[in-house]
Amino acid sequence: MTAHTVIRWADWTIGPDVTPEAPAVDFAMRCTTCGASSGADEVFETARDWAFRHLGRNPSHTAFREIIHRPWRATLVR
Repeated sequence: MTAHTVIRWADWTIGPDVTPEAPAVDFAMRCTTCGASSGADEVFETARDWAFRHLGRNPSHTAFREIIHRPWRATLVR
């Protein structure tokens, strides 16, 4: 006799986690010239200000990448 698994077909949806216990959204900026990065912060302006300070110290570093860590949650559709 062999074992087998039966998996029921189910519909899922996924979206930003807005539950009260969800982690906060974090923002960071990374310089695409040298790879330096701000720390992650819940306030976007903190990351933006880091980019301005980095640009002030390195005038040729004019391109940045925004990094957003946003929690998502999968939910079974019934």
